Order: sequence, then C-alpha cells, then structure tokens
Amino acid sequence: MSESYTAPLADSLFILERVIRWERLFDLPAYRHADGDLAGAVLTEGAKFCEQVVGPINAVGDEQGSVLLEGRVKTPDGFREAYREFTAAGWPGLDMPQEYGGQQLPLTVQVAFAEMLNGACLSFAMLPLMLRAGSRLLIDHADDELKQRVVPKLVSGEWGATICITEAQAGSDVGRIRTLARPQADGSYRLTGSKIFITYGDQDFTEQIIHLVLARTPDAPPGTRGISLFLVPGILFDSGQANGVRVERLEKKMGLKASPTCVLNLEGATGYRIGEQNRGLNAMFTMVNLMRLEVSVQGPAIGAAATATALNYARERLQGGPPDAAPVSIIEHADVRRMLLIMHCRNMAMRALVFEAASNLDIAHHGEDEDERRRALQLAEFLLPVCKACGSEAGFEVASLAVQVFGGHGYITESGVEQYVRDVRVAAIYEGANGIQALDLVSRKLLRDQGARFRILAGEIESTLAETGALGSIGEIHQATQTGLAVLERATQYVLQLAGEGRQRAIEFSASEYCRLTGLVAGAWMWLRIAHAGADANDDRDNLLNHGNCARFYAEYLIPEMHTLAHRINISFTEMEA
Repeated sequence: MSESYTAPLADSLFILERVIRWERLFDLPAYRHADGDLAGAVLTEGAKFCEQVVGPINAVGDEQGSVLLEGRVKTPDGFREAYREFTAAGWPGLDMPQEYGGQQLPLTVQVAFAEMLNGACLSFAMLPLMLRAGSRLLIDHADDELKQRVVPKLVSGEWGATICITEAQAGSDVGRIRTLARPQADGSYRLTGSKIFITYGDQDFTEQIIHLVLARTPDAPPGTRGISLFLVPGILFDSGQANGVRVERLEKKMGLKASPTCVLNLEGATGYRIGEQNRGLNAMFTMVNLMRLEVSVQGPAIGAAATATALNYARERLQGGPPDAAPVSIIEHADVRRMLLIMHCRNMAMRALVFEAASNLDIAHHGEDEDERRRALQLAEFLLPVCKACGSEAGFEVASLAVQVFGGHGYITESGVEQYVRDVRVAAIYEGANGIQALDLVSRKLLRDQGARFRILAGEIESTLAETGALGSIGEIHQATQTGLAVLERATQYVLQLAGEGRQRAIEFSASEYCRLTGLVAGAWMWLRIAHAGADANDDRDNLLNHGNCARFYAEYLIPEMHTLAHRINISFTEMEA
C-alpha cells in the first residue's frame, strides 16, 4: 500500500470520553479494577501496535493471499510474526474474564481496539474475532472441564478457533444442514460432513485449532429444532494425533485474500457435545450480539482508514484552479469537499452508534440494577442489526468514495484504496446478510414486543433533545434530529399497523428501508451528541471536518434522505403481497 495506516485514536477517545461517557462503565463491579486513564493508555498502545505492526502487512496480504500447500494453509509474509506480537502483548484477552487469563476491560474498550485492528488489516483481524467468539460460546455453554482445558488457550491466542455453521446446500437456511454426529460409547461423537465459508479454518499461527460445529445426531428432529453444537479439536487432546478435519480447498475471493476461507471436510472427526442435545442453535444465538457488534465495527474501521487516506491525498494532489495560476490542492474543489464530508459524517455517526451499542451491552451484562440491565439489553438488541447493516453499507460507500477522490489513481492497485472496497464488501453479507438483519429488526425487535424496544430508543433520543436544546451552533442538527425522530415514529406506527392487518409480505418489503431510516436518524442522534460535546472543546482538526461543520452537513445534506426512505416504507405493492 502506498500509505501507512493511521489509527482514528483521537476521534475514538473523544466519543468514548465525551459522548458515550465511558467513565460510568468503570463504576460497574466487573470493571472497578480499571479506569478511563488505564483504558485510554491501552487504546493508545493499541493504536501504535496497529499502525506499526499490523498496518504494514495489509497490502502484502492482499498481494500474496493465503494458499493451500500440501493440505495446509500458508499465510502471507509477516502474518505469523504479527500474530506472535499480537498474542505476546495480550491483545486477544482484552475483555475476556480474568479467571481465564483475560484483562476484563469493558467490551466497549475492546470494540474501540477492534476498529483500529480491522482498519489496519481486516484479513488479520478475522482470526481474533473467531477466538473471542469461540471463547464466549464455551464460557456460556461448555462444561467446566472443557472450559478449563480450552478457554485459557483461546484467550491467550495459543490456540485458534473457528465457527462452522454454513453448508453448501443450506446457505443461510441453517435448518437444512446435514453434517452428522454419531454418538460413541465413551460419550464423544464422530462427525461427518462438509462446511463452507470457514474463516481461518486452517492457518500456520497455532498448532491447535478448535472447531465449533453445528451438526445433527441420527435421531434429531428436522429443521432448526434438531441441531446440536460440538467442539471438534484439530489435534486430538489425548493422543496429539491429527483429528479427521481436512481442508478441501480455499475459496478465491473478491477481497480479504489473506484471510483463508476454507471448505472443511469432517471425516469421522472426534467431537464433544456442547450444551444440550438439539439445542445447538440456541447456544450459537448467545453470541449473536457479540458477532454482530464485531462485524458492525468493520464498516467504520475500513471507512476511517479510507477517509484518512483520501484526506491526505486531497491535501497533496495538485490539480485545477485558475488557468493563470499554479494548480491547487484538490481539497479546494467543492465536489471533493462534498465527498470528504459524506465520508467523515457517515463514518463518525456509525462509529459512535457502535460504541453506544457496546456500552449498553456492558451495562446489560454487568449493571447492578436489574431494570437498568434489562433496558440496556433491549436498547442494544434494537441497535445491533442497525449497526451491522448500516455500518457495513456506510463502510462500502465511504471506501468507494475514497476511490473517487483519488480518481484514476484510485482504480490502480498501488494507491491501496481499491483494496478497501474489495475487503469491506463482504461485511454486508456475512454474519447475516443485511436483508436478514432488516427482517430481524422489524420482525423480532419491533413487532415481537409491539415496539417496546423502539420506544426505549425514542426515549433516549428525546432525552438528548431535552438536554441539548436547539440554540447556538447545534441548532441545525437538533432540529434535524427532532424531525427525524418524528418521521421514524410515523414509519414505526405504519409498520405496526401492517402487522395488525396481517400484511407480512408488505412488512418484509419495507424492512430494509425501515432499517436504513433507523440508522439515519440514529446517526443524527449521534451527531447531536458529538456537536454538543464538542461545543466547548478545542477542535483543531481541518476546518472542513470539525464537529460543528460536520453536524450541520449531516443535518442539511444527509438527514433529508429520511423523507425518501419513509415514502418507500409507505408504498404497498400488491404483487409483493400476493
């Protein structure tokens, strides 16, 4: 890549300290061993690590890719060394429980670090994501013996992990998986089947890889009711011999070329059931919030990297201006400024919304008051599908605009920005495609409780409106947020009305637009809080992208899209309901 990675540390710390107000998290019993100063120091070191160790391998990884040699995956130059430094510094266990060797910092701190790690090299960051997901799943559902044997190894990064769900014939329809787990006399199982799209299904970082596999037992009922969860070690625990797990091939992909996406064949592999029989999907669902949050941050991560790169280029690239004068930096051109404003405003809004969701999960898991925990969980659950869908779409839009700022040079590999477009595109697909996220938002998070979760979000926005007032430099974004909330409330009532009339197809048709509308209005809420927090701050960044200017731009240029989205939600196509 032609330019090194610069972590968005200042923006992240501003949001964490002054918008999310993370000091309240360190009052929770689980986090009283730390404070904001410690967390800030951790993130400062994390930024250095991402810039100096991980960023430099990003372009190399894209150029070389991971390859399959004699049945084993070989990762690109520098990846193994970066992983060793990553584990030696203790980064895998940032928010993991201390009893398993973790540092037990808030999830919010981990998410802020994850943004920098993903922005530095998304392909590299995919393995730590699997480690954390596997650890959480086992902590919640494995028996004590397996937890003590496996979780500390994952938390330290000594062992790798995968999540094995998808099969070729099933795709997102998990109920159609066929992998079979036959019980053995010693209480173990023998698993046979094939799994696709397995991130880091093999790698050359760790000797052991723990595969967490969804499969059926012979007498299981059909559909999702008959799925169980199994732990399948790549190397048998007792004998140290290879288990029956084989990499059939690596997928050739549009992006994330350094992250090996494997087709795994299970050939009578020994496995151990996790949790109750036929309750495997329920166990997997316990990490839905974590996985959505981790994927949600990938859009802002790539968006921040693309924005920083485009901004530097726009300042340095000389072109145009009066014919009788020297050429000017392209940042002086109105259209380039427009693109940079869109990039920063979209990205900052989604970063803040993801941090907001993370902080609510921290409170939901560790708060002292039961009502506060329940309310925080409901708010987080409503926001997460919005964060995932809107965050990934914003990341792709921002990366594409970065290419446009570079012009023809952006289309050339040497610039590095076209890699951002290719890498972030998949974020809208995996961990539940964005259409599925929208359906989940409407069907499960809105209709199931008749809008109770939505009303929590609306109440939070109303509280911010009352707290900030509509005067001074934040007047435009205050009014835009107030108007946006009114539009979103009307759209919500319309969707609830469709449900009362039994018009399921119309609900499904409007779900994606409802999700986008929620994200747009929530973004205005974030910018109102950012502008309010920054009103008395010394914002010495480029005047184009200071907080007040960007809040006004969001209010005047971006939020009006809400009217188009609301109109689409209200359209009823007869053929869609047939």
